Amino acid sequence: MSDTPGVELTTIEKTGGAIVARPQGKMMDRNVLDALERTIDQASESEPRAPLVILDLSRVAIIPSLALAILMRLAAKYAGRQQRLKLAALQPQVRKVFALSRLDEKFQFADSVDAAIE
Repeated sequence: MSDTPGVELTTIEKTGGAIVARPQGKMMDRNVLDALERTIDQASESEPRAPLVILDLSRVAIIPSLALAILMRLAAKYAGRQQRLKLAALQPQVRKVFALSRLDEKFQFADSVDAAIE
């Protein structure tokens, strides 16, 4: 849900036993990240047995350092709920940020949402 009327920052879909979150902005700024966390938490509460949370980052072109820190926190939070976090469909420049920061060793990646579910 968004604090801005008429603007949906993150959409949620439940498929194949997974919660799939799709940030809708090109940049993962604080508003997008806050909306992402809220919507995933709401979906997890209604589907507590979903073992997998997938972030479809196909629309995200810019990922600032704040987003990396928050994604690390979210990964730890979901691990505490026995959920795995996978990042899917990253654009090359976003994937490169994870590699340069060596966070590619901390996250699981998939080429697509379908591949992440498998």
